[in-house]
Formats: sequence, C-alpha cells, structure tokens
Amino acid sequence: MNKKNILISIAVLGIGIIIYKLLLGLVLPIALFVSLGYVLKFLLKDSESDSVKEVSQTFTSSDSSSSIDNIVEIKPIEEDKPVEEDKPVEEDKPVEEDKPW
Repeated sequence: MNKKNILISIAVLGIGIIIYKLLLGLVLPIALFVSLGYVLKFLLKDSESDSVKEVSQTFTSSDSSSSIDNIVEIKPIEEDKPVEEDKPVEEDKPVEEDKPW
C-alpha cells in the first residue's frame, strides 16, 4: 500500500508541475497579449473618435459671415523722426595709435 501511495503522490506532483508550466508558459502569456490588444484597441478607438469630432467641429463651425465680422484693420504707424540707427558712422578723424615713450 505504501508504494501505491508514493506513486500516486509522484503522479499528482508531476501533473501539477505540467499544468503549472502550461499555465505560466502558454495560457498566461496568451491571455496577457489578448488583454493588451483589447486595451490598445480601446485607447486607439477613443483617440480617433476625439480627433474626428474635433475636425468635424472645425469644419462645421467655420462660417463665411462670421469670419467677415472678425476682420480687424491695422493701420501703419507714422513716424516724424528718421531712424538714427540707419545713419552711417562718420570716420573723418583718424584714430591715433598709442605710441610708447
């Protein structure tokens, strides 16, 4: 009876290890990749629908009459004085060099 119990316990341990290896090595990675795919599809679908809504709102909200009302006329600034920065520098006087004594 003792040998039979030992063989049963070894068989149960072996089957447990095989199931454990299959679960962690095959089933769990497949489940993780499938769930990752669902999450990515959800995120991409959500961002695409937002961008489509924004583009459609942009096209529908642009009216030609409202853009004519928003025109602002800009008048140029009139200056009385000429700009002094544009004048050339006068170089009539020669620069004296330092002479050692």
